[in-house]
Amino acid sequence: MLNIFCLICICLNYALHSSSFFFTKLPEAYAIFNPIVDFMPVIPMFILLLAFVWGCCKFSMRSLILPYKYSFLKYE
Repeated sequence: MLNIFCLICICLNYALHSSSFFFTKLPEAYAIFNPIVDFMPVIPMFILLLAFVWGCCKFSMRSLILPYKYSFLKYE
C-alpha cells in the first residue's frame, strides 16, 4: 500500500511542477503553426458538443415527425 501511495505522490509532484510545459514556445521553424496549436485543445470539446446537439436534434425530429407522418411505425 505504501508503494502505491508513494507512486501517487511522485506523479502528483511531477504534474504540479511540470505545469510550465503547457506554456512553452514552439521552435522557430514551427512558429507559423502557433495559431493552430493554440486552437487544438478546444477541438475535442467541439466534437462532444456536435455529438450532443446531433443526438438532441435526432430525438426531437423523431418525436415531431413520427407521430404524424409514420403513425403505423411503433418504437419501444
